[in-house]
This record gives sequence, structure tokens and C-alpha cells, in this order.
Amino acid sequence: MDNFEVLNHYSIPSDILMDMLSTYKLLGKSDAYKNQLLEQESYIQNEVLEKDTFYAIKLLKIDNISDNRLRLLIAKNSLPKNKQEEVVIGLKKVFVRLHYNAKRHLSFNGSDLLDYLNTIFGKKSTTFSKDVLTKNDRKVKPISIRLSFERVLENYHLYRLENKFEPIFLSVITFMEMINLQPYSNNNEIASVLSLYYMMLLSEVYAFEYISFMELYFTFRKDIEEAVAKGSLNYFTNYLQTSDTVRLVFKLIGEAYNQLDGLSKNLYFAKRAYKSYEIEETIYKKMPKYFTKDDIRRFHPDASDSTINRILFKLRDEQIIMPLGKGRSARWMKLIHD
Repeated sequence: MDNFEVLNHYSIPSDILMDMLSTYKLLGKSDAYKNQLLEQESYIQNEVLEKDTFYAIKLLKIDNISDNRLRLLIAKNSLPKNKQEEVVIGLKKVFVRLHYNAKRHLSFNGSDLLDYLNTIFGKKSTTFSKDVLTKNDRKVKPISIRLSFERVLENYHLYRLENKFEPIFLSVITFMEMINLQPYSNNNEIASVLSLYYMMLLSEVYAFEYISFMELYFTFRKDIEEAVAKGSLNYFTNYLQTSDTVRLVFKLIGEAYNQLDGLSKNLYFAKRAYKSYEIEETIYKKMPKYFTKDDIRRFHPDASDSTINRILFKLRDEQIIMPLGKGRSARWMKLIHD
């Protein structure tokens, strides 16, 4: 049963349609956010990497590593001392690769995900499931779960590249298929979440370059698990019911962009405050008793007129300087000693 084909006659509920339109409006702002965060991009993305690793550890319920030790492993690349600490290091490696591959729009298959799992949990710790899917119809030949899963991934990439269906809907169906098929001998939950993360990046949800997907997934985890279970009733005989899970994924994306907007604003105001501080310091320490705006601009050529004026008026109100004349050529006098 091809759950993707149901999208051919799927009538999108009005609330999901509105969520989808809101999401694409946010996706359209991605370049603007990228430009605003460019100077801090490396730092922010490293912070995302650390948060992704931390929340993946919580998802795996590894709770016998102290917070201080976990910080050393994640942030300081401390050498692991046991198997569970090796999992921490493995997760961080996988998140680096996941972002690297997504930026190059590389497709993935079941073997790629298996390689991720074995990077995390150790070589040969996980294998493909050897189970088969059996049909009620005896005339239908049983098919291995592995082959069925690979076909799901092939269809996902085919439909995505052909723009046949909306990519976030495709991602949700693939995610739900993976949870139901259980294509690996173990560690299927983290494999499913990693695949959803990767598909969000392939769907150009660029907020997850600056906001931790794993942190948000951990927050929505219980609701998503319930929605997937509800939508998977009679999985082997009926189509998946994806609406509830789709709603939650759009909600998760919306929260990511809400956090990204907050991050962008905080950095803007921090940068503005720092620039104001620098100009004030210039006036205090480098300007003579009498100076002009052009004197300030020699030290701060990129500062706008509005920024310089705002600082001059602020210092005037604080009785640190006073104007001598009016207009652009006006001079200012310092009322305090250097």
C-alpha cells in the first residue's frame, strides 16, 4: 500500500491549510534571517550542534552521565571513558554529518541511516530487520521489511525531486512509515527522529540551522507519538491518517521560527547596544573638547546618522556634552574631563 498516493485525493483540512500557508510565509524569511545572523552564524550553529546532542541523549534516556561530564563531552570534546560516553560523541558526529549532507541536498537510503546508528552505538550494534511483511491475501508474495522501507525512501525522494507533493507532508508520511515498519534490529526511534530532522532540512526549513530541532522534538515528543499511534491504527490494511501528525510538525516548525525571530532580534539589539557603547567610548576617550559628527565618523565610518544622533542626544540629556550651533556642521563640547 503506497501511502504517498493518498495525497492525490487528500483534501487538506482548512486549519492545516492555514498552518501550511503561515509556514511558507516564514520559510520566505529565511534569507533575511541568514543575513542578519551571518556574523554570529558559526557560533550559533555550534550551539545548535551541542543542544541537538544534549536532547538526543535525553531522548535515549541516558541519565547516568553527570551534567558536568556531559558538558565536557559535548562542548569540550573530552575523550569518552565508556560505551555510553561514546554514544554522546557518536551523536555529535552524526549531527555534523547530517547538516553537511543536507546543505548539499544529498538523498539518503536505509544504509545511510544504518551507518548513522552504528556511528552512534558502535559498529554492528544495529542491523537491518530480517522480518517480512505478510499479506492477508495468500496470493501476494511476502516482502522483506528492509525492501519495503527502501521503496518508501525511494518514493519519498522521487516525489520530492519531482515536486509532486508538498515536501513536509512527504516527510511526515515517511516518518510514520518508518515508525511502523521498524526497519532495524533496534534503535528505530532515534533513527526515525534523525530521518525526520534530515527531511526538514531537505524541505528547506532553514530555521533548524539556528534552532535546535532535537530540543523542539523533545518538547513535542509525547504529542507526536500519540498522533502517530492514532494515525497508524490498522497500518497493514488501511492508509495512514496523517493529519494530526502534520498539524504538530507545522506547529513545531512555527515554534522554531518564533525562536529564530527572537534570536535575531536579541542579536540585533545586542549589536546595536555594543555599537552605541563603542561610540560613547570614542566620545569619552578620543574626542577633543570640541568635536563634530564628522570627527566621530572617522572612527566609526559604518555608523548611521541616526545612530550617532541618538548617542549625541543621549549624552546631551545626561549633561555630558552640549551642542554649539545647529545642523550637520554643529560642533559639540564635552562638559566632563577625559
